[in-house]
Amino acid sequence: MLSRLSTRLRTSLAAGLTALLLLGGGAWWLRGHLYDAQLEAAEADARAQSHGISNGFKIGQQVVDDWQLPYVVLDRDGQVLFTGGTLTTQHLAGQLPAAVPHLAPDNWQSVQRITIGPAGAAAANRYSGRTFTAMGSWSPLLRKDGDQTKPVVGPFTVYVLATPFAAEASLRTIDPVLLAGVPLAALLVALTAWAATSRALRPVDAIRAELAEIGEHRLDRRVPVPRSDDEIARMARTTNATLDRLERSAVQQQRFVADASHELRSPIAALRTNLEVSLAHPERTDWPAATGEALTSVERLQQLTEDLLFLARGSDRAAAGQFTAVDLSAVLRELADQYRPVLGARLALRVDAPEAVPVLGSRIRLHRLARNLLDNAQRHAAAEVVLSTRRTAYGAVLEVRDDGPGVPAEDRERIFEPFTRLDEARSRDAGGSGLGLAIAADIATRHGGSLRAVHAPRGARFVLVLPSA
Repeated sequence: MLSRLSTRLRTSLAAGLTALLLLGGGAWWLRGHLYDAQLEAAEADARAQSHGISNGFKIGQQVVDDWQLPYVVLDRDGQVLFTGGTLTTQHLAGQLPAAVPHLAPDNWQSVQRITIGPAGAAAANRYSGRTFTAMGSWSPLLRKDGDQTKPVVGPFTVYVLATPFAAEASLRTIDPVLLAGVPLAALLVALTAWAATSRALRPVDAIRAELAEIGEHRLDRRVPVPRSDDEIARMARTTNATLDRLERSAVQQQRFVADASHELRSPIAALRTNLEVSLAHPERTDWPAATGEALTSVERLQQLTEDLLFLARGSDRAAAGQFTAVDLSAVLRELADQYRPVLGARLALRVDAPEAVPVLGSRIRLHRLARNLLDNAQRHAAAEVVLSTRRTAYGAVLEVRDDGPGVPAEDRERIFEPFTRLDEARSRDAGGSGLGLAIAADIATRHGGSLRAVHAPRGARFVLVLPSA
């Protein structure tokens, strides 16, 4: 249920409920603390008053009537000698404990009765009042009995009632404030959280609205970035970086599709023209030659299709097979054995791989990478192609060099893009489709390495660097 609510509403409810619990708990603690403090003050006053009355009797005072708290003085037989204090006996009904038997106990209400111990100590219900006693043998007191004054011999017991009336009055004062203030404060916290969350989420709404407007043909648009350097600003910058990558990917995809269409159109057009001419003039057609030309076009289509499919499946680890330890030197020697009969006396193929150079990767794809580099080198070489491997402190290195025209410095990055051919390699009869180096660079990247065309005194020099196994 809560998951269907908006973020700002959930945040506001959470903040309000948390504030209500914290403020309610604080108010309850404050209420109890205030009540306890008032009771402690009343108990301290009662204790002081009980000692004051006792001291007054010791010096023979007969009447003590200026004390604030209600009190009663009993003789040794438990008879009431004096009562006093601001509160009258009527107020004491239901408050003074049953330790004083002469104050009409039948009229007391809800009084927890107590017992007096041998030392005269008293305990009482905290919420009905607590008595404090002072007990001792003092000088004889004079007690009026009718018209006569008789001495009364101690010991005497003084009871002073520490009333909870002040504490209860303070609660009656603070309770309405707390009952109204705590919910209002919690509501204020919830409203503040709503306002703060709304303000914080305003950039998110702007980002969402802008993203809703960005479509397949509007990838040039970007979301607004807030001026604040917070999480939302970082999210906006990350979103814009993602949109940049998507735009570049879309542009590359469109270019790739256009180039692929162009490359496929040429052999298809040649094949169709050859077949149409042959069918239009069958009597004058050299059918073995026509069939050979058609087969060449089909082979070119097949090779181009395989290259496109390889690039499309480049991220599929299953198609690459399990990564294992592969010896680059063994791969070069195997390729050299395959190509030497084909190259014959036209080109010299030299392999400089004196030691094993192991790397971790797919043998199928690494073989494809080296073959593409060798195909590119033998197409442009004048007399010699050199293959070499070595181990270095930063990884395994494979180099392919030729003595051809080389690669201009401004084109050393561009030649690894799909369907890129330099002017010297425009002839499709030479077999170049513009995908070989792109496939090689893709394989190198997916193996955690890099493939670059670097400067060479003569011809082209391609350097592959892979992490060592």
